[in-house]
Amino acid sequence: AAEPALDADQPYTGAIGNPVTYNISFSLVFTPPYHTKKAAVWMVRPPSLPGQEVSDYTVTPSPTAEGHDPLYGNSLTYLQFDQPDGAQIITQHYKLVCSELHWNLDPAKVLVVKKYPPTFDRYLRSEQKVVVSDQIQAVARRIAGDSQSPFEKARKVILYVIDSLTYGHDLCSLQASSLHALLNKHGHCSDYHGFSTALLRAVGVPARVAYGLNPVESKKASPSHCKLEVYLAPYGWVNFDVSETDKLLTKLEQDETKSPTDRKAARDETLARLFGGFKDNTWYRMTAGTDYPLVPAPVAANPPLIRTAYIECDGEPLPDPDPSNPANRLFAWHLLIDWGREAGAE
Repeated sequence: AAEPALDADQPYTGAIGNPVTYNISFSLVFTPPYHTKKAAVWMVRPPSLPGQEVSDYTVTPSPTAEGHDPLYGNSLTYLQFDQPDGAQIITQHYKLVCSELHWNLDPAKVLVVKKYPPTFDRYLRSEQKVVVSDQIQAVARRIAGDSQSPFEKARKVILYVIDSLTYGHDLCSLQASSLHALLNKHGHCSDYHGFSTALLRAVGVPARVAYGLNPVESKKASPSHCKLEVYLAPYGWVNFDVSETDKLLTKLEQDETKSPTDRKAARDETLARLFGGFKDNTWYRMTAGTDYPLVPAPVAANPPLIRTAYIECDGEPLPDPDPSNPANRLFAWHLLIDWGREAGAE
């Protein structure tokens, strides 16, 4: 039988519902080192996609240049500050309508693909942090066993990552490092999803890390959050939040107010929603993929990803801060955010 038509840029065509509107003011504040000659900042412009409509977008000060990375098409905004003196503030304003996505996956309908076209190579490769090493390949083959279905491979990999890793900010890479997760069995969302991506690529399933933001008030010090996206024909790219599912399952297991039977039922319900394919309306995607070239101003060494910003001062990168780590007392930059959720939204 002929291989089905496969599109690495296949748009979402499933159910969309329960929209919430946000009027977002997103400010980045950073202070260049004393006597910096040039500060360079790359930020992401949020895209309009099925389930997230972005409008009325502005940036202050005006960007020096804008462009799309040639690998994944992520929209990057570049700002250059010559002889910057003191704190610098960059503010993005935009309106966002964010909705739930429901893939309603039927495992029996997921196609087995013998060979993906070359346009999928970028989602099967080994990267500087999403490393598909010999050790990763050996672990992945052991997990997948004799499974042929991409869905079954994804299900096994996700359950393995949930059972293997412990969530926490005290030992994380912030860079979607598959080797960090393999070695330490500990991390936060980027490690969970970088590890999952590498394992799936090792057994021939296209996968990627998608970074985005949670536009809600929460106890998190940073709004950035990533997810795993897996290409499952004919559904296209399907969203899986492995780290948040692990956190929820751990909470359910420790809930002594519920009987063992009720805890098991809650676990089964949680996993059924996960493997059915679901994205809530409190997360929107900023970038797809990792290890992409920075544009429009190239750098000597690309960062593995942009969570909220990438900043260089006289060619030296400022460290990516993790304000959620209680042991971290030094931060390169800060975020000031007003999500502006419209009243009456459910």
